[in-house]
Amino acid sequence: SATSSTVDEAYLSIPERIEYPTEDDKTAFAMYYAPTNKYFQAPEGELPPLLVKLHGGPTSNASTTLRLDIQYWTSKGFAVADVDYGGSTGFGRDFRNRLKGNWGIVD
Repeated sequence: SATSSTVDEAYLSIPERIEYPTEDDKTAFAMYYAPTNKYFQAPEGELPPLLVKLHGGPTSNASTTLRLDIQYWTSKGFAVADVDYGGSTGFGRDFRNRLKGNWGIVD
C-alpha cells in the first residue's frame, strides 16, 4: 500500500527568484528561501545566517521543486540562496556561454 506524508505549510519556505550583480555589469540569479518556522521569528532588524547552495552545473540550474534538504535549514532559522551562476542552463545562450574558458572565475 502507498503511504503519504504531509508537511505543515507553516514550515515551508516559498522560493523567490532574485537577481544579483556580477562582474562587468552583468547579472546572475538565485532562488532565495527565507527562514520559515511558525514558532519562531528573528528579532526585528536581525538578518538570518545565509547558506549558499551551488548546483553541479553548468548543464543544470536551480529549481523550485520541493527540496526537503533546503526546507530543513529554513525551518531552523537559516536563509538559503540556491545560485544560478553564469553558465547555468535556462537563461539563454549568452548567459550559458559566460562560463566558456572562465571556470572558477565567473560570478
